[in-house]
Amino acid sequence: MSAVTDQSQPGDVPARAAARSAPAGPRPRVFLHVGEPKTGSTFLQQVIWRNRPTLAAQGVVLPGHHPQDHFRASQDLRGLKKLASDPAGSWTGEWDILARQSRHAPRAAVISHELFSAADDEQASQAVSSLEPAEVHLVLTARDMGSLLPAEWQESIKHRNARGWEDWLGDVIDRESVSPDRRQYWFWRVHDTLQILQIWSRYVPADRIHVMTTPQRGASPDLLWRRFAGLLEVDPDSVDISRARANASLGLTETEFLRRLNAELSGEVPDWFYMWTVKEGLAHATLAARPAGQRLVLPPERHAWASEFAETLIAGLGGAGYDLVGEAAEL
Repeated sequence: MSAVTDQSQPGDVPARAAARSAPAGPRPRVFLHVGEPKTGSTFLQQVIWRNRPTLAAQGVVLPGHHPQDHFRASQDLRGLKKLASDPAGSWTGEWDILARQSRHAPRAAVISHELFSAADDEQASQAVSSLEPAEVHLVLTARDMGSLLPAEWQESIKHRNARGWEDWLGDVIDRESVSPDRRQYWFWRVHDTLQILQIWSRYVPADRIHVMTTPQRGASPDLLWRRFAGLLEVDPDSVDISRARANASLGLTETEFLRRLNAELSGEVPDWFYMWTVKEGLAHATLAARPAGQRLVLPPERHAWASEFAETLIAGLGGAGYDLVGEAAEL
């Protein structure tokens, strides 16, 4: 798997002593949900956005006008440059807009996108500083490696990857995971849970860092939302979770079809066109609608590695003082 090439160019970190415009009275809480990817983050985002008025009535604000604003803010905060060929508008300044609106929330605000997990130290510092004097809470959703790895390979196929499952998996585990700087690789940049938490814990107190475990297959479909609602202190039954789109998971046949398509596609096809036409139009709207077929699982010979990783993660979380929302056994 190739190393990360879109290195961020963070701007100057705002001084914490700078004056912030905020309403009088108790300071609001801002829940910055940073992912990780493939841990139920899209489900949570759909629940909160599609029940936005209900949450607003309970004092929880979603800054911006559309979920895409939070993606754009994640790109802005991380200093990523928009390609000239991308027809979408500039995202410069999007983070500051969300930060300003969050600081004026009546009780609480939620900023949520899984790509915030890729932020580096300077960007994390900038994010927290720009949200003050609000009380910043970090929320990170985490998932067991046994189910995460198949989900991430499938997701990579929906982002133009043409590599086979075993080849991709071998790279992630055998080469990248043992690298002294494994966050240079995309998978580990957004899934090295303890390192992500270490970065943010320099700027957010441990008791305001909430690690929320993703329920395992067979759990109640609303359990993840109930955990998140508990953090926000809202009535979990006040929202309609059926408004959230079912997870667009592909079977092995559909994934292999898409992988082979990727191998044949010209590199001249721009990414923005691929995302709208292939990922959304073909993968999500067409292939995911087919009857569920065989499900990809971690090969038996990789179980020992996954178990060892889980033990290290659970031990690290236990000694850090973070707020664990859920069950450590789910990892």
